[in-house]
Amino acid sequence: MEFLFEILLELILEGTMEASQNKKVPKAVRVFLIVLISALYLSVIGLILFIGVTCWKTNKIGGLIIITIGSVIFIMAAVKFRKMYLDKTR
Repeated sequence: MEFLFEILLELILEGTMEASQNKKVPKAVRVFLIVLISALYLSVIGLILFIGVTCWKTNKIGGLIIITIGSVIFIMAAVKFRKMYLDKTR
């Protein structure tokens, strides 16, 4: 069941990312897909940061490591978003 869920979610995410870059898809649909993808990734990054802050209270080193990982993932996602969507309009 877990394998099936993983494959289904991967197909949906890949399809959404491809459709958001396709010029044949109407602009309103592409913007909606971009917002949907961004919200999904930001929620996962926010969850990682929340776990890091929660761990910070009991374990300073572990919390710092998780917060650092979440911050690095956020920076990498921002760079990818900029290359994928913002630099193409220039």
